[in-house]
Amino acid sequence: MLDNNALVAAATPVFFALIGLEWWVARRRRFRTYGLADSLASIGCGVWTVTVEVFIKGAALLLYAFIAERYALLHFDRGAWTTWVLFYVVLDFLYYWAHRWSHEISFLWGVHSPHHQSEEYNLTTALRQGAFQDTFHMPIFLPMAVMGCPADVFIVLLTFNKFYQFWIHTRLIGKLPLIEGILNTPSAHRVHHAVNDIYVDRNYAATLMLWDRLFGTYIEEGEECVYGVRKPFHSWNAVWAQFTWFADVWRDARRAGRPLDRLTIWGRRTGWRPADVAQADPHAPFVLADVRHFSAARGGKWAVAAVALFVLAAALNNILLTQVATLSLTTKLLLAAAVTVILVAMARALQPQADEQAEPNALPAEAAPPR
Repeated sequence: MLDNNALVAAATPVFFALIGLEWWVARRRRFRTYGLADSLASIGCGVWTVTVEVFIKGAALLLYAFIAERYALLHFDRGAWTTWVLFYVVLDFLYYWAHRWSHEISFLWGVHSPHHQSEEYNLTTALRQGAFQDTFHMPIFLPMAVMGCPADVFIVLLTFNKFYQFWIHTRLIGKLPLIEGILNTPSAHRVHHAVNDIYVDRNYAATLMLWDRLFGTYIEEGEECVYGVRKPFHSWNAVWAQFTWFADVWRDARRAGRPLDRLTIWGRRTGWRPADVAQADPHAPFVLADVRHFSAARGGKWAVAAVALFVLAAALNNILLTQVATLSLTTKLLLAAAVTVILVAMARALQPQADEQAEPNALPAEAAPPR
Protein backbone atom coordinates (compact mmCIF):
# COMPACT_ATOMS: atom_id res chain seq x y z
CA MET A 1 0.00 0.00 0.00
CA LEU A 2 1.16 3.53 -0.78
CA ASP A 3 3.07 5.14 2.11
CA ASN A 4 1.15 8.19 3.26
CA ASN A 5 4.04 9.21 5.52
CA ALA A 6 6.35 9.41 2.52
CA LEU A 7 3.96 11.81 0.76
CA VAL A 8 3.86 14.07 3.83
CA ALA A 9 7.63 14.00 4.25
CA ALA A 10 8.17 14.82 0.57
CA ALA A 11 5.80 17.80 0.70
CA THR A 12 7.18 19.27 3.93
CA PRO A 13 10.08 21.24 2.33
CA VAL A 14 7.60 22.79 -0.11
CA PHE A 15 5.33 23.84 2.76
CA PHE A 16 8.22 25.49 4.60
CA ALA A 17 9.40 27.25 1.43
CA LEU A 18 5.92 28.70 0.86
CA ILE A 19 5.67 29.77 4.51
CA GLY A 20 8.98 31.59 4.11
CA LEU A 21 7.75 33.24 0.93
CA GLU A 22 4.51 34.39 2.55
CA TRP A 23 6.44 35.79 5.54
CA TRP A 24 8.78 37.68 3.19
CA VAL A 25 5.93 39.10 1.07
CA ALA A 26 3.99 40.14 4.18
CA ARG A 27 7.08 41.85 5.57
CA ARG A 28 7.65 43.68 2.28
CA ARG A 29 4.05 44.90 2.38
CA ARG A 30 4.41 45.91 6.06
CA PHE A 31 1.52 43.57 6.80
CA ARG A 32 1.66 41.84 10.16
CA THR A 33 0.45 38.30 9.75
CA TYR A 34 3.06 36.25 11.63
CA GLY A 35 4.01 35.88 15.28
CA LEU A 36 6.90 33.63 16.29
CA ALA A 37 5.13 31.89 19.18
CA ASP A 38 1.93 31.34 17.22
CA SER A 39 3.80 29.99 14.20
CA LEU A 40 5.88 27.59 16.29
CA ALA A 41 2.76 26.37 18.09
CA SER A 42 0.85 25.88 14.84
CA ILE A 43 3.63 23.99 13.09
CA GLY A 44 4.20 22.13 16.35
CA CYS A 45 0.62 20.89 16.13
CA GLY A 46 1.39 19.60 12.66
CA VAL A 47 4.57 17.90 13.85
CA TRP A 48 2.78 16.17 16.71
CA THR A 49 -0.10 15.19 14.44
CA VAL A 50 2.05 13.28 11.94
CA THR A 51 3.99 11.77 14.87
CA VAL A 52 0.80 10.34 16.36
CA GLU A 53 -0.56 9.31 12.97
CA VAL A 54 2.41 6.98 12.45
CA PHE A 55 0.71 4.71 15.00
CA ILE A 56 -3.01 5.23 14.37
CA LYS A 57 -3.61 6.44 10.82
CA GLY A 58 -1.87 3.42 9.30
CA ALA A 59 -4.36 1.13 11.02
CA ALA A 60 -7.27 3.16 9.64
CA LEU A 61 -5.84 2.96 6.11
CA LEU A 62 -5.33 -0.80 6.48
CA LEU A 63 -8.99 -1.10 7.42
CA TYR A 64 -9.92 0.84 4.29
CA ALA A 65 -7.73 -1.43 2.15
CA PHE A 66 -9.24 -4.56 3.72
CA ILE A 67 -12.81 -3.43 2.96
CA ALA A 68 -11.88 -2.34 -0.58
CA GLU A 69 -10.35 -5.76 -1.32
CA ARG A 70 -13.01 -7.93 0.32
CA TYR A 71 -16.29 -6.06 0.09
CA ALA A 72 -16.13 -3.69 -2.90
CA LEU A 73 -19.34 -3.80 -4.92
CA LEU A 74 -17.60 -2.67 -8.12
CA HIS A 75 -14.06 -2.66 -9.45
CA PHE A 76 -12.46 0.38 -11.05
CA ASP A 77 -9.34 0.66 -13.17
CA ARG A 78 -6.81 2.75 -11.25
CA GLY A 79 -5.20 3.64 -14.58
CA ALA A 80 -8.35 5.30 -15.97
CA TRP A 81 -8.70 9.07 -15.49
CA THR A 82 -12.45 8.61 -14.96
CA THR A 83 -11.70 6.62 -11.80
CA TRP A 84 -9.69 9.49 -10.36
CA VAL A 85 -12.22 12.18 -11.30
CA LEU A 86 -15.22 10.20 -10.05
CA PHE A 87 -13.70 9.36 -6.71
CA TYR A 88 -12.26 12.82 -6.18
CA VAL A 89 -15.77 14.24 -6.43
CA VAL A 90 -17.07 11.54 -4.07
CA LEU A 91 -14.24 12.19 -1.60
CA ASP A 92 -14.79 15.94 -1.73
CA PHE A 93 -18.50 15.40 -0.99
CA LEU A 94 -17.74 13.13 1.96
CA TYR A 95 -15.10 15.58 3.21
CA TYR A 96 -17.75 18.31 3.29
CA TRP A 97 -19.86 16.23 5.66
CA ALA A 98 -16.89 15.08 7.74
CA HIS A 99 -15.87 18.72 8.13
CA ARG A 100 -19.39 19.94 8.81
CA TRP A 101 -20.06 17.27 11.43
CA SER A 102 -16.70 18.15 13.00
CA HIS A 103 -18.17 21.56 13.80
CA GLU A 104 -21.62 20.34 14.76
CA ILE A 105 -20.87 17.27 16.94
CA SER A 106 -19.01 17.79 20.19
CA PHE A 107 -16.50 14.92 20.17
CA LEU A 108 -15.67 15.56 16.51
CA TRP A 109 -15.14 19.23 17.29
CA GLY A 110 -12.65 18.05 19.88
CA VAL A 111 -10.46 16.42 17.24
CA HIS A 112 -10.88 19.28 14.76
CA SER A 113 -10.72 22.34 17.02
CA PRO A 114 -6.89 22.53 17.19
CA HIS A 115 -6.97 23.65 13.56
CA HIS A 116 -9.04 26.70 14.53
CA GLN A 117 -7.27 27.77 17.71
CA SER A 118 -4.78 30.16 16.14
CA GLU A 119 -5.77 33.82 16.23
CA GLU A 120 -3.50 34.43 13.26
CA TYR A 121 -4.33 33.31 9.72
CA ASN A 122 -1.37 32.34 7.60
CA LEU A 123 0.17 29.27 5.98
CA THR A 124 1.35 27.90 9.33
CA THR A 125 -2.34 27.67 10.29
CA ALA A 126 -2.78 25.10 7.52
CA LEU A 127 -0.30 22.84 9.31
CA ARG A 128 -2.10 23.21 12.63
CA GLN A 129 -4.00 19.94 12.47
CA GLY A 130 -5.87 17.71 14.90
CA ALA A 131 -3.79 14.63 15.62
CA PHE A 132 -6.80 12.31 15.77
CA GLN A 133 -8.98 13.93 13.11
CA ASP A 134 -8.21 11.67 10.15
CA THR A 135 -8.65 8.55 12.25
CA PHE A 136 -12.05 9.66 13.51
CA HIS A 137 -13.05 10.71 10.00
CA MET A 138 -12.13 7.38 8.41
CA PRO A 139 -15.56 5.76 8.94
CA ILE A 140 -17.09 8.59 6.90
CA PHE A 141 -14.82 7.71 3.96
CA LEU A 142 -15.34 3.94 4.10
CA PRO A 143 -18.27 4.07 1.63
CA MET A 144 -15.61 4.78 -1.01
CA ALA A 145 -14.03 1.42 -0.20
CA VAL A 146 -17.41 -0.30 -0.58
CA MET A 147 -17.94 1.51 -3.89
CA GLY A 148 -14.63 0.08 -5.12
CA CYS A 149 -12.13 2.95 -4.90
CA PRO A 150 -8.68 1.28 -4.67
CA ALA A 151 -6.77 2.04 -1.47
CA ASP A 152 -3.82 3.68 -3.24
CA VAL A 153 -6.18 5.90 -5.24
CA PHE A 154 -7.95 6.89 -2.03
CA ILE A 155 -4.67 7.78 -0.30
CA VAL A 156 -3.47 9.94 -3.19
CA LEU A 157 -6.83 11.71 -3.51
CA LEU A 158 -7.13 12.35 0.23
CA THR A 159 -3.57 13.65 0.36
CA PHE A 160 -4.10 15.95 -2.63
CA ASN A 161 -7.38 17.15 -1.11
CA LYS A 162 -5.49 18.18 2.03
CA PHE A 163 -2.54 19.65 0.14
CA TYR A 164 -4.94 21.79 -1.92
CA GLN A 165 -6.19 23.36 1.30
CA PHE A 166 -2.71 24.55 2.26
CA TRP A 167 -2.60 27.59 -0.01
CA ILE A 168 -6.01 28.93 1.03
CA HIS A 169 -4.75 29.75 4.54
CA THR A 170 -3.48 33.22 3.72
CA ARG A 171 -4.59 36.83 4.14
CA LEU A 172 -2.35 38.06 1.34
CA ILE A 173 -4.61 36.91 -1.52
CA GLY A 174 -7.90 38.74 -2.02
CA LYS A 175 -10.97 37.53 -3.83
CA LEU A 176 -10.32 35.62 -7.06
CA PRO A 177 -13.13 36.54 -9.49
CA LEU A 178 -12.69 33.64 -11.92
CA ILE A 179 -13.04 30.88 -9.31
CA GLU A 180 -14.68 32.57 -6.31
CA GLY A 181 -17.74 30.59 -5.28
CA ILE A 182 -16.72 27.65 -7.48
CA LEU A 183 -13.52 26.45 -5.85
CA ASN A 184 -12.39 26.96 -2.28
CA THR A 185 -10.25 30.11 -2.09
CA PRO A 186 -8.42 32.09 0.60
CA SER A 187 -11.39 34.47 0.81
CA ALA A 188 -13.90 31.64 1.26
CA HIS A 189 -11.76 29.87 3.83
CA ARG A 190 -11.02 33.02 5.83
CA VAL A 191 -14.76 33.11 6.44
CA HIS A 192 -14.65 29.54 7.73
CA HIS A 193 -11.95 30.37 10.30
CA ALA A 194 -13.70 33.51 11.57
CA VAL A 195 -15.66 33.74 14.83
CA ASN A 196 -17.89 36.58 13.59
CA ASP A 197 -21.56 35.70 14.11
CA ILE A 198 -22.30 35.95 10.40
CA TYR A 199 -19.48 33.55 9.50
CA VAL A 200 -19.85 30.78 12.10
CA ASP A 201 -20.45 27.32 10.59
CA ARG A 202 -19.97 28.41 6.98
CA ASN A 203 -17.87 27.33 3.99
CA TYR A 204 -16.97 23.75 4.92
CA ALA A 205 -15.81 22.68 1.47
CA ALA A 206 -12.36 21.29 0.78
CA THR A 207 -12.18 22.03 -2.94
CA LEU A 208 -15.61 22.42 -4.54
CA MET A 209 -17.88 25.12 -3.11
CA LEU A 210 -20.75 23.28 -4.81
CA TRP A 211 -21.51 21.45 -1.58
CA ASP A 212 -21.82 24.62 0.50
CA ARG A 213 -24.06 26.14 -2.13
CA LEU A 214 -26.16 22.99 -2.34
CA PHE A 215 -26.63 22.62 1.42
CA GLY A 216 -26.98 26.32 2.29
CA THR A 217 -23.71 26.95 4.12
CA TYR A 218 -21.96 29.20 1.58
CA ILE A 219 -21.32 32.87 2.30
CA GLU A 220 -19.00 35.40 0.70
CA GLU A 221 -16.43 37.32 2.68
CA GLY A 222 -17.71 40.72 3.72
CA GLU A 223 -16.92 42.20 7.12
CA GLU A 224 -13.40 41.82 8.47
CA CYS A 225 -12.70 38.36 9.87
CA VAL A 226 -11.68 37.79 13.48
CA TYR A 227 -9.88 34.46 13.86
CA GLY A 228 -9.65 31.80 16.52
CA VAL A 229 -12.20 29.90 18.58
CA ARG A 230 -14.90 31.37 20.76
CA LYS A 231 -13.39 29.82 23.84
CA PRO A 232 -9.84 31.11 23.36
CA PHE A 233 -6.89 28.75 23.67
CA HIS A 234 -4.33 31.06 25.22
CA SER A 235 -1.42 28.67 25.18
CA TRP A 236 1.46 27.72 22.89
CA ASN A 237 1.29 24.05 23.91
CA ALA A 238 0.85 22.05 20.69
CA VAL A 239 0.24 18.82 22.62
CA TRP A 240 -2.34 20.12 25.10
CA ALA A 241 -4.10 21.81 22.17
CA GLN A 242 -5.28 18.35 21.12
CA PHE A 243 -7.03 17.63 24.42
CA THR A 244 -8.33 20.93 25.78
CA TRP A 245 -11.86 20.58 24.36
CA PHE A 246 -12.19 17.03 25.69
CA ALA A 247 -11.07 18.25 29.12
CA ASP A 248 -13.81 20.91 29.12
CA VAL A 249 -16.51 18.43 28.07
CA TRP A 250 -15.27 15.90 30.64
CA ARG A 251 -15.58 18.51 33.41
CA ASP A 252 -19.18 19.23 32.37
CA ALA A 253 -19.95 15.51 32.09
CA ARG A 254 -18.65 14.82 35.60
CA ARG A 255 -20.77 17.60 37.09
CA ALA A 256 -23.98 16.60 35.28
CA GLY A 257 -26.68 15.25 37.55
CA ARG A 258 -28.35 13.01 34.98
CA PRO A 259 -26.40 9.89 33.89
CA LEU A 260 -27.87 10.24 30.40
CA ASP A 261 -26.40 13.74 30.09
CA ARG A 262 -22.96 12.45 31.10
CA LEU A 263 -23.12 9.96 28.26
CA THR A 264 -24.80 11.93 25.50
CA ILE A 265 -22.87 15.18 25.95
CA TRP A 266 -20.12 13.78 23.71
CA GLY A 267 -22.45 13.30 20.76
CA ARG A 268 -24.59 16.39 21.27
CA ARG A 269 -24.31 19.54 19.22
CA THR A 270 -21.08 21.41 19.90
CA GLY A 271 -21.45 23.77 22.85
CA TRP A 272 -24.42 21.95 24.40
CA ARG A 273 -24.23 21.70 28.19
CA PRO A 274 -26.45 19.89 30.70
CA ALA A 275 -29.04 22.29 32.11
CA ASP A 276 -27.89 21.88 35.71
CA VAL A 277 -24.24 22.46 34.81
CA ALA A 278 -25.07 25.51 32.69
CA GLN A 279 -27.15 26.95 35.54
CA ALA A 280 -24.45 26.37 38.15
CA ASP A 281 -21.60 27.58 35.95
CA PRO A 282 -23.00 29.76 33.15
CA HIS A 283 -20.86 30.99 30.26
CA ALA A 284 -21.17 34.62 29.30
CA PRO A 285 -22.46 35.24 25.77
CA PHE A 286 -19.89 35.78 23.06
CA VAL A 287 -19.35 39.43 22.14
CA LEU A 288 -17.07 40.03 19.17
CA ALA A 289 -16.09 43.49 20.39
CA ASP A 290 -14.69 41.97 23.59
CA VAL A 291 -12.22 39.70 21.76
CA ARG A 292 -8.60 40.65 22.39
CA HIS A 293 -5.77 39.18 20.36
CA PHE A 294 -3.48 36.94 22.40
CA SER A 295 0.21 37.38 21.74
CA ALA A 296 1.90 37.06 25.16
CA ALA A 297 5.21 35.26 24.65
CA ARG A 298 8.71 35.30 26.06
CA GLY A 299 11.39 36.79 23.86
CA GLY A 300 15.17 36.94 23.97
CA LYS A 301 16.94 33.76 25.03
CA TRP A 302 13.61 32.02 25.61
CA ALA A 303 12.60 32.56 21.99
CA VAL A 304 16.00 31.27 20.82
CA ALA A 305 15.57 28.19 23.02
CA ALA A 306 12.06 27.63 21.65
CA VAL A 307 13.29 27.74 18.05
CA ALA A 308 16.11 25.31 18.88
CA LEU A 309 13.66 22.93 20.54
CA PHE A 310 11.33 23.13 17.57
CA VAL A 311 14.14 22.31 15.13
CA LEU A 312 15.08 19.30 17.27
CA ALA A 313 11.46 18.08 17.41
CA ALA A 314 11.09 18.49 13.64
CA ALA A 315 14.35 16.62 13.01
CA LEU A 316 13.30 13.67 15.18
CA ASN A 317 9.89 13.66 13.53
CA ASN A 318 11.52 13.55 10.11
CA ILE A 319 13.56 10.50 11.14
CA LEU A 320 10.35 8.83 12.31
CA LEU A 321 8.48 9.57 9.09
CA THR A 322 11.21 8.69 6.61
CA GLN A 323 12.45 5.55 8.37
CA VAL A 324 9.19 4.26 9.84
CA ALA A 325 9.35 1.04 7.80
CA THR A 326 12.76 0.04 9.17
CA LEU A 327 12.57 1.23 12.78
CA SER A 328 11.60 -1.11 15.60
CA LEU A 329 8.41 -0.37 17.53
CA THR A 330 10.48 0.54 20.59
CA THR A 331 12.52 3.06 18.60
CA LYS A 332 9.39 4.57 17.09
CA LEU A 333 7.80 4.94 20.51
CA LEU A 334 10.95 6.54 21.91
CA LEU A 335 11.12 9.00 19.03
CA ALA A 336 7.43 9.87 19.45
CA ALA A 337 7.90 10.37 23.19
CA ALA A 338 10.92 12.60 22.58
CA VAL A 339 9.02 14.74 20.08
CA THR A 340 6.17 15.11 22.58
CA VAL A 341 8.42 16.13 25.47
CA ILE A 342 10.36 18.59 23.32
CA LEU A 343 7.19 20.27 22.04
CA VAL A 344 5.92 20.67 25.60
CA ALA A 345 9.30 22.14 26.59
CA MET A 346 9.07 24.52 23.61
CA ALA A 347 5.70 25.72 24.88
CA ARG A 348 7.14 26.25 28.36
CA ALA A 349 9.92 28.35 26.87
CA LEU A 350 7.42 30.54 25.02
CA GLN A 351 4.68 30.88 27.64
CA PRO A 352 5.17 33.76 30.12
CA GLN A 353 4.63 32.81 33.74
CA ALA A 354 1.87 34.59 35.65
CA ASP A 355 4.34 36.70 37.60
CA GLU A 356 6.24 37.71 34.45
CA GLN A 357 3.52 39.26 32.35
CA ALA A 358 -0.21 39.74 32.52
CA GLU A 359 -1.48 39.80 28.98
CA PRO A 360 -3.71 42.88 28.56
CA ASN A 361 -5.06 41.72 25.23
CA ALA A 362 -6.43 38.37 26.38
CA LEU A 363 -10.15 37.69 26.63
CA PRO A 364 -10.91 37.08 30.33
CA ALA A 365 -11.45 33.41 31.13
CA GLU A 366 -14.76 34.05 32.86
CA ALA A 367 -16.09 35.51 29.63
CA ALA A 368 -15.22 32.44 27.61
CA PRO A 369 -18.23 31.25 25.60
CA PRO A 370 -18.99 27.55 25.04
CA ARG A 371 -17.16 27.16 21.74
